[in-house]
Amino acid sequence: MSRLKVSVTAAIIVILAGGYWLYPRIAMMASMRPLDKPYDAYSRPPVPNYADPSAWAALPGPEHVDAADLVPAGESVGDRQAEAAVDVFYIHPTTYRGRENWNQDISDTATNTWTDISVVARQAAAFNGCCRVYAPRYRQAGSAALYAKDDSGDKARGLGYEDVKAAFQYYLDHYNDGRPFILVGHSQGTFYIQRLLEEVVDASPIRPQMVAAYGIGIGFPVGMFGRQYKTITACAKPDDTGCVVSWNTFGRGGAGAAAAERNAAKYEARFKTREGAETLCINPLTFDMSKPDAPASGNLGALPGVAAPGPLPALKPGVIGATCENGMLYVDIPTTDDFKLLVLPGQNLHFHDMDLFFKNIRDNAIVRTEAFLKAR
Repeated sequence: MSRLKVSVTAAIIVILAGGYWLYPRIAMMASMRPLDKPYDAYSRPPVPNYADPSAWAALPGPEHVDAADLVPAGESVGDRQAEAAVDVFYIHPTTYRGRENWNQDISDTATNTWTDISVVARQAAAFNGCCRVYAPRYRQAGSAALYAKDDSGDKARGLGYEDVKAAFQYYLDHYNDGRPFILVGHSQGTFYIQRLLEEVVDASPIRPQMVAAYGIGIGFPVGMFGRQYKTITACAKPDDTGCVVSWNTFGRGGAGAAAAERNAAKYEARFKTREGAETLCINPLTFDMSKPDAPASGNLGALPGVAAPGPLPALKPGVIGATCENGMLYVDIPTTDDFKLLVLPGQNLHFHDMDLFFKNIRDNAIVRTEAFLKAR
């Protein structure tokens, strides 16, 4: 057998052995460059029809079985969507690594499957203890959009937002029926939450229905509250409502300062000031702005394992503590075999902003919904 064939065979064996754990690493490396042609050289994927259940990654009800219904093994709080009085509208992060287009076609079953097992299961499912979960599929901007050298990335994200806004309006018109709701997003999903809050929710008739917004993995400079958002504040306490929770996770000693500076620069470009440019950080182990530091004992349960089909594993309590410092959340990176983390350069734990705090998020969403309902 030739040396080339041996190398290819070995690579295939490694990929198969790594399975779903290796998939994001391989796909991410392949997508770390812009597409060969600008945005306008590609046709737009078909517009999603949100009247069709297949345009949703998650919908409540026994007729819709999806990854948002999953509950970690042994978890005391089960899937309560059937009796929930509050909804969650969840916008997933970037999961499209393809190079066929700047935006995903929502009929792309491989990407949809990866979305379901990697983030709907390991992020959105955290909220099925408090709420009915709605999660649209949308023509998300692919990873290549991050590396665009022209306006292709902005155009790709603009198309993604068109879909998210349309899905949210469809949810309001056909599913909401005046119920309270929580907005949840991560990364690209949070980018769209920032726009929804400003353009659709803030100072609108639906504003009183918003329990909270969990906008994770994209920075919210604190000055946005009062400048960009007129009636929406940051959540100072675990039971605050009508407000925003946000954090961005790094290993201790990681390059969080550089991320904070990028957030500040974008803020300054828009508002022409550095006042309020520091990034909001709410520690997900306390959800209390006055308690920025928490030991590992405060971690009620991190979700171990890797993204894969099937049930969620049991949560692991007491794994890591966390500290908000200068706008970023710093943690001790787990080193046990239970956690095969995808750590980005600079000890960036972006892909684990939520699963490392799964139980705390789950419990806090219940606390906030109960506080909101009690105050109505």
